Amino acid sequence: MELIKKTLAVIFAVLFIITAVAALIFFNFDQKAFTAETYQKGFANANFYDRLPAIMAETMVTTSTNQEQFPIVMRGMSTQAWDAFFRTLLPQDVLKAMGDDALNSTFAYLNMQANSAQVSLTPLKTAMVSDAGVQAVLTILKTQPDCTLQQIGQMTIDLLSNSQIQFCNPPQEMTPFLTPVIQSQMQMVSLAIPDQFALISAPPANDPRQKLQDARLLMRLSPIVPLGLLLLMTLLAVNSLKSWLNWWGIPFLITGGLASLMGLSGAPVVGMVFQRILVNRMPAILPPILLDYAGELASAMVKALLNPVLFQGLMLALIGLVMVAGAFFVKAKSK
Repeated sequence: MELIKKTLAVIFAVLFIITAVAALIFFNFDQKAFTAETYQKGFANANFYDRLPAIMAETMVTTSTNQEQFPIVMRGMSTQAWDAFFRTLLPQDVLKAMGDDALNSTFAYLNMQANSAQVSLTPLKTAMVSDAGVQAVLTILKTQPDCTLQQIGQMTIDLLSNSQIQFCNPPQEMTPFLTPVIQSQMQMVSLAIPDQFALISAPPANDPRQKLQDARLLMRLSPIVPLGLLLLMTLLAVNSLKSWLNWWGIPFLITGGLASLMGLSGAPVVGMVFQRILVNRMPAILPPILLDYAGELASAMVKALLNPVLFQGLMLALIGLVMVAGAFFVKAKSK
């Protein structure tokens, strides 16, 4: 009977080690993978924020229907022209703030705190009605080829008739005539630009986020399994202080060692797994802008995940080592 108990206790100890390492990964994944802060630094290194002007430019060209509300020098602008305009208008700190807003909104959506993910265009609209907006328009004009005499004449007629101006670089003498026109109409552009645009619209009837929340619940509860196995092992094998120190200390030491090893060298393997999950499983949840950065998502996720796993593994290994040493001390003292 004693042999059966010891055999079952060994089995439970091995299962504890396996499930405890898995629980460390799953629990930390739940805590770290669904917060925007995890990805902000990694996205900054991947030029995520620098791509926002191109995204807004594409939105202006493909979704704006009332071009008549744009300033006359901005009607019919191409995607490249809008991109250059936004880059001239918005400094890097404003782009980062808008990008962080997009990330926060996306993860609020994933965490079912909102039914859509959006990015605010308020900083853009505020900049447009300032002097910076006028300067941005003039800067775009200066990037064009110099106006010919015919184009200058046509531009004068267009200004008087409130028609679309042909894009070319006017002479410096025309700037005083263009500036008040741009200033008066820049106020109107904020009416044509929405306050925000949707990264993810309202979820479908079969909301995939619910499955994600169910999976996260299992991740949060994952430590219960190794704790239950530890309890069963204790009931079967522990009958003294020395046996308790050994039966707990050795599994703790092995679990901590494996977790630390994974924290130090498991990044490539875990990163590959997460990237495959993001690419294959997340298109229905994440906006396209984030799917384009699946590699950066995986890299930031792995770094945020493995750092606490490494620290917790070292702590667990240290506790196990102290308990094993304590068992030797108790044995020596009893002799």
